[in-house]
Amino acid sequence: VKWRLKGVLPYEGLAALYGPSASGKSFLALDLSVALAEGSNWFGIRTAQSTVIYVALEGESGFKNRVAAWELENQRPLPANMLMVMQPFQITNVSDVEELAATVPHDSVVIVDTLNRAAPTSDENSSKEMGEILQACKRLQGLIGGLVILVHHTGKDTTKGARGHSSFFAALDGAIEVEKSNDKRSWCIAKAKDGQDGKCFPFNLKIDRKS
Repeated sequence: VKWRLKGVLPYEGLAALYGPSASGKSFLALDLSVALAEGSNWFGIRTAQSTVIYVALEGESGFKNRVAAWELENQRPLPANMLMVMQPFQITNVSDVEELAATVPHDSVVIVDTLNRAAPTSDENSSKEMGEILQACKRLQGLIGGLVILVHHTGKDTTKGARGHSSFFAALDGAIEVEKSNDKRSWCIAKAKDGQDGKCFPFNLKIDRKS
């Protein structure tokens, strides 16, 4: 198996990073993006250096604040091969998908934050509409020939995992679940084909990769 994040995320395919609101999942996704762009270890796990395109749909000002916090904490700018898209994007809009795919390098990583903002009118609990979302995600993945990572929410009952129809989790080639308990946060390998599920890593919002 060829890995993008060894034992966790495959080199090609569809993956997700999900967790409750205010769990730090977007900040964790940002830090993962930097590690992939640099080709540096992430929580002691090897990465394959990649061009990363981060589609930030959760609000431009909030994302810029996360970037500023990351750069201040790490005393360096984001790598040049980590690119950001701030304009509106709908995963179920064929022209949006084709336009994005045409502008990013082949074999890259595209991170969509969040799935809800990328499919705002879709019913995530509907088998039909979730199927349409997944079909669109796989089309994007096929066009770029790389890895698509969806940042997503858990439902009200966080023990049930990613929000929406069960076909979502079934379609993933890899998944990271972010958990929050009081002031403690961790991320766990929720799904890794030919990898090791269940291993967890504590982190804080300064992102201590050695944790």
